[in-house]
Amino acid sequence: MTLLSGKLIIVAGPSGAGKGTIESAIMDKYQDIQFSVSVTTRPRRDYEIEGEHYFFITKAEFLKKVENNELVEWQEVYSKNGKLYGTLRSYIDNALEQGKHLLLDLDIKGGMNMKKAYPEQSVSIFIEPPSLDVLEQRLIKRGTDSPEEIRIRLDRTAEEMELGQQFDHKVVNTNLVDAVNDFSEILTQTIYCQ
Repeated sequence: MTLLSGKLIIVAGPSGAGKGTIESAIMDKYQDIQFSVSVTTRPRRDYEIEGEHYFFITKAEFLKKVENNELVEWQEVYSKNGKLYGTLRSYIDNALEQGKHLLLDLDIKGGMNMKKAYPEQSVSIFIEPPSLDVLEQRLIKRGTDSPEEIRIRLDRTAEEMELGQQFDHKVVNTNLVDAVNDFSEILTQTIYCQ
């Protein structure tokens, strides 16, 4: 395969659609693709490494970066104490200048903002569940959310699915092998050539 110029592989989809599982398989398959490191105000977990999992900063530092237009996209995740997450413009610019391919796992609106900021360098892929029933079962089986949180996630899904139509490509995650193959085919067509 011949490498073309650096690209941003923007991935979004409803919670429970299987983004993380597909991304892990893609990262194993394509060693030259790096996972984009976001900036966050949430506390570092014991196993996390600064600059590898996230860039950890204070809320004041984060808001200063927002004010200075240093973030391409950002969001507040609502919990007891809302945590802020975003993507540093300098991080993206440096990676693209070095010809690197970055995989960005973003919420749907963050993905659209990234695509708008880097239209020529981006490939956007929306991961979709085969049905809302399957999505609900996956969220329940995952066991990380309360029934109320699952309901909130499912209520958001209709809007996410509608906005996902604006992405360049769609992968329906009915089963992992097919989804990874479909994702790989998109990369073959858009980033790599024979």
